[in-house]
Amino acid sequence: MTSEVVLMNRQAVAMAADSAVTISGDRYLKTYNSADKLFPLVENQPVAVMIYNNAEIMSTPWETVISLYREQARGRTLDTVAAYAEDFMEFLSGNPDLFPADHQDTEFFKVVAVVYTVLAEEFDYQVQKFQQSHAAGVRDHISSIFEFVVGEMHADYQRCPDDSPRGDLPCFPKGMGEQVRRRYGGEIDQLIMSLLGSLKNEYPGLSVTDETRDRLREIAVFAVTKDAFFEHYTGVVFAGFGAKEKFPSMRSYLASSVVLGILKRKQDRKADIGADSGPVFQPFAQDRMIRTFLTGMDQHLRMFVYSETLKLSRGLVADIVGRTPNLNDAQKNAIFRDYSNNNLAAAINEFFRSVDNYQYAVHTRPILRAINTLPKKELGETAASLIKLNSFQQKVMHSVETVGGPIDVAVITRNGGLEWKREKPEL
Repeated sequence: MTSEVVLMNRQAVAMAADSAVTISGDRYLKTYNSADKLFPLVENQPVAVMIYNNAEIMSTPWETVISLYREQARGRTLDTVAAYAEDFMEFLSGNPDLFPADHQDTEFFKVVAVVYTVLAEEFDYQVQKFQQSHAAGVRDHISSIFEFVVGEMHADYQRCPDDSPRGDLPCFPKGMGEQVRRRYGGEIDQLIMSLLGSLKNEYPGLSVTDETRDRLREIAVFAVTKDAFFEHYTGVVFAGFGAKEKFPSMRSYLASSVVLGILKRKQDRKADIGADSGPVFQPFAQDRMIRTFLTGMDQHLRMFVYSETLKLSRGLVADIVGRTPNLNDAQKNAIFRDYSNNNLAAAINEFFRSVDNYQYAVHTRPILRAINTLPKKELGETAASLIKLNSFQQKVMHSVETVGGPIDVAVITRNGGLEWKREKPEL
């Protein structure tokens, strides 16, 4: 894991990243504080790139990939940071020397295997959950539980958490799903056979319908084509100045693996500074303490307070309605439902809007106002301090410190270019 931040105002952009990397396995967990996550993108150009979440792409270190791109670019200038970002992504896609076809095949199998492993773990969890609530008879329900788990994952790939349709990634051409089926259909069936064989050894009563097998095949295709990154992925953040940009800009992507010559990716966030725009404050990866500093309230605490306020309000309404004379139970229930679904929800939302407005006025706006006027040196120091804040929280609250070590800072201006600094961790 990692903690990173990008701060931008009209004068400069500051990027900061910690150097902790956590390696885990079956029976071990080890953290090193020597990883590089922040790099110059093109030699002698005011653009930098940060990575988080996964230090490799297709078993190749990102540091190696970025250095190869830098050698290929040879100081080439592009008009915008967005153009640099797209050029880098195209370098990964259209580079058979970097990722040969057989390498792409292997990585596709790994992606699908990871997804099927997640599915198997969820199946184990649901079986244990069923056993806890039903003393006996789990064997008779094994197949139904598996169908349920497959159905849920199948639905997750097609619907977003807010229930809106999940589309295909725009980086792929139309018909990409069918190309994947034709190219890897046999291999997908082998992976399904391996998955089912392993599960049947553990759960002898498991039987799988043709419909469920079809859904497993579709999940393998969705794992590549859909706008979802349930597998291991990397966040890639670009920031700085393009040749025709008067003010700095930022683009961030999620990237996974190259499939049939195309990098699975999507633009995650973007920000452009203008003559009249405010500053940019963008944390990445582990950002809980940074966001708490910006807003004045921990988001987990806010959700808890919201839940408890709703619970308390419903209890008060139920008590008042229950004490109302001359009403039968049906009338009381109707009044409670109507008030809870309309007046109560509106009142609580208005209350939290007031809280949010207060947070912004008292905490967020003064911080953004200060960032908007910071000179480049202080902008870099502020970015480093935010990472230190996250690191300190990890130090006092977690047994494993997944944020820490020296902090790399890049401060970029149009005239001064890219300046680097490595800050030692505080003891």
